[in-house]
Amino acid sequence: MERVQLFNFFAMEDLLKLVEEKLQILREAEGLIDISAGPAAVLAAAAKIPQAVLKAGDTDGNPSDEKVTIEPGSARAGSLQPTQSEIGTGQSLDDQMTNKYNALDNALAGKNLGPDGGAPILTFGGKYVLDGHHRWSQFKATNPDASVEIADIKAPGVKDEKAALGLVHAILFALYGKSPTKPFEGENLFSLGKEGIKKYIMGKEVTPEVLDKLVKAGKIEKPEKELAAEYWSNNLSDITKGAFSRTVMPQTADAGDTFINKGKTPPDAAAGKVNYIDPKQSDVKEDLQENKRWQKLAGIIK
Repeated sequence: MERVQLFNFFAMEDLLKLVEEKLQILREAEGLIDISAGPAAVLAAAAKIPQAVLKAGDTDGNPSDEKVTIEPGSARAGSLQPTQSEIGTGQSLDDQMTNKYNALDNALAGKNLGPDGGAPILTFGGKYVLDGHHRWSQFKATNPDASVEIADIKAPGVKDEKAALGLVHAILFALYGKSPTKPFEGENLFSLGKEGIKKYIMGKEVTPEVLDKLVKAGKIEKPEKELAAEYWSNNLSDITKGAFSRTVMPQTADAGDTFINKGKTPPDAAAGKVNYIDPKQSDVKEDLQENKRWQKLAGIIK
């Protein structure tokens, strides 16, 4: 009998310690998130919130209010607008100028760009680019009239591109426990202007194959580098600078995502499990089996 009581005493201590640890985690999760505040604010807040809170959308009292959909569609490349304030000049042009990875061929044909068969461009409102800026800028350079594949994200309460970027971060934190970002590297296309872009192209290799293909596609009259430089720089010179630095932009593939990155809705996001609308610590409901296990250990129940 004494052994049982002693065991129950230590088991209760362990239980209380576990409860205190969990309460401390929840106390530290202050501020929670407001996706309408944009990507930088969500990044800062979500990193402090337990993943369980961000994935409690189906236990927050309204399991159907946060269902996310990513819908396939198409749009004219030239009609899309960047949300990023830095776009690499080299990432926009180098592969086009040499047809590396068949990038020029695919841009002329309106096919997806990128590794492993490419991917659609993630957008909001069928207009704003959220992820895939460098794939988009290659289309803009070579074939702005191309009809390109997009994946358009929609969710309750998401009314603009600022909130949409915040939502993508929230999804990545909820499902993968992280939302990596990247620094900007290279020369910013937005800072060059038409003459600067033309100068960049003239200082690089443009292969004869590419020049011939541009002529065949009706983009330039003769296979001359100067004409190609004029064509590309003219197409890229009118893009509107986005509001958000690359340092706060979501990188879906780097988070380990295999759904958004390919234009599909993650199943848990589709089911409403991502707790992005007014998430609270109380939204997390403890697992009943875990509770029973600790109550048995403490001798509270048999």
